[in-house]
Amino acid sequence: MRLPALLLLVAALSGCVTPLYRETSEGKFIGALDVRWVKNDYFLFLPDEDDPLTFKRSNGKAIRPGPMYTDGGSIPRFLWGVEGFSPWGYAPPYIVHDWLFEAHHCGYAPDDQHTFEDSVAVMAESLKAIMEASSEVRDYFVFDSVVAAVGSPIAKRIWEKGSCKPAAFDIKAAQEKALPGELLMTIKFK
Repeated sequence: MRLPALLLLVAALSGCVTPLYRETSEGKFIGALDVRWVKNDYFLFLPDEDDPLTFKRSNGKAIRPGPMYTDGGSIPRFLWGVEGFSPWGYAPPYIVHDWLFEAHHCGYAPDDQHTFEDSVAVMAESLKAIMEASSEVRDYFVFDSVVAAVGSPIAKRIWEKGSCKPAAFDIKAAQEKALPGELLMTIKFK
C-alpha cells in the first residue's frame, strides 16, 4: 500500500477529516423529496410539483431530478446492516446521483450533458452537504467509501453501457389520478 493511501485509511478509521472530504466543496439542497414504494427494493421518485427537489452545486449549477425508478444508494446488500451504509441513509444525494445516470442514459436535458466525472463530483458535493447539515450523520469513512465506489471502474462501466429505463406509465396522468405505490418518505429542504 502506498503511503498516501495508508494515511487516508488511517485518517478515515480514526474519525479525522480526510483530505477528500476537506477538499470537496459542498452544494445545497432545496425543495422536497418524495419516494414511493412500488415493490420490494423498487421505488419511484416523483418530483414535488410545487417544491421540486433541487441540488445547487458549488459552481452554481442546479440539478433537478425528474421522475424515475430508483433503488436508493447502490450499496451491496451485505453492508446494509453496517452503520452509514443503508441504501436510504443518504437518500437525497443518492437520488441526485441516480438522476444523473438516468438523464445520461435517456437523454433528459439539460442533465444529460454531465460527464461521469461530474457524477462523482456531484455525489461528493451532495453527500458533504448532507453531512455538514447534521453532524449526527457525518462519517468521513462513509464519505470516502461512497465517493470511491461511485468513481470506480464498475460505476464507469454502468455509465457507459447502461440503458434507459423510463417509467412504465405516464407520470402526469398518474399524478392527476392516483399516484402509484405507497408514499414511503418525504424530506423537505429550505
